[in-house]
Amino acid sequence: MPGQITIKEALELPNVVFIDVRSPGEYRRGSIPGSINVPLFYDEEREIIGLVYRKDEQQARLKGLSLAAPKLPGIIEKIKALSLEKIPVLYCWRGGMRSQSIQNVLEMLDIPAYRLEGGYKAYRRFILNQLLSYELNKPLFVLNGLTGTGKTEVLHILEGMGCPCIDLEGLACHRGSLFGHLGFKEVRYQKDFDALLWNRLEELKDADYLIVEGEGKRIGSVYQPDFLFKAIQEGQHILLVAPLENRVERLLKEYTPTGDSEKKKVEESLLSLQKYLGKKTLDQLLSLLREENYRELVRQLCLLYYDRLYGDSKPGKTDFVLTVESSDPVKAAGQIKDFVLRAVKLQYSY
Repeated sequence: MPGQITIKEALELPNVVFIDVRSPGEYRRGSIPGSINVPLFYDEEREIIGLVYRKDEQQARLKGLSLAAPKLPGIIEKIKALSLEKIPVLYCWRGGMRSQSIQNVLEMLDIPAYRLEGGYKAYRRFILNQLLSYELNKPLFVLNGLTGTGKTEVLHILEGMGCPCIDLEGLACHRGSLFGHLGFKEVRYQKDFDALLWNRLEELKDADYLIVEGEGKRIGSVYQPDFLFKAIQEGQHILLVAPLENRVERLLKEYTPTGDSEKKKVEESLLSLQKYLGKKTLDQLLSLLREENYRELVRQLCLLYYDRLYGDSKPGKTDFVLTVESSDPVKAAGQIKDFVLRAVKLQYSY
């Protein structure tokens, strides 16, 4: 019967499924990517046990037992079904009572399952250590361009062409701009961003090069690790350019509000611009929003805000190794791929 297993050993298993037995709230704030939440306690139950624990540890254990007992048959059935095709690895916060209790029941029923030594806390420490000591020993190509030049679209096309790409905005669930949260239903926490980034780096560890989009240190509510931010600053920068009207069309597809809630979010974002644009200009933008004249709103935002803010995406501000017209994103991706492959071949030939 499997016992405890370290995170390094667990990640090397050929067909593993991580089972997170913590509460749904704990799971949402950070989990092992791909894990399945099978909670022993719900959020409210965990809070009740915590309140009792402060007064009497023994009573808290009894309370936990009474709350968990009715759920155990369902929990065991879920894990049993998963164990038919994969190797289960249970984890809670520190690899203690919750995961051990479920493992004990599984053992009595001859259902094999590992328990992660140190729990999620150990996994989080592992990821932080990996990112802290990570060395990116390969060429990094960075896509730059004013808002609406299709950097993310081109990046995805390049990935479809077989190029090793990391979509940092996708990992962050944020487009990295003032309105970057629009269109994303999920909020990404730092713990999950770090884990997903490390997973992607591991997937591409044998690649000869990497392509990313130029990003600041902060992307929405998460932060890049220092090594990657430095590598982006020092990477080989490629500039995407497109006419204003083409950019407006792209932005309309990505950012047009689909309901009152998204329209409210746009308004809130616009209000935060008063210190940059002044009250008169802000009132004009808010008027365009109320009239749902989104085309002119986007056009004015490009001219008055974005194009001034991202001056480093203009020729003369950065040394670009390549400039590509991106109105046709497929053609642009093809040009970038050809250039990158030639550059990498030349670099490795020395």
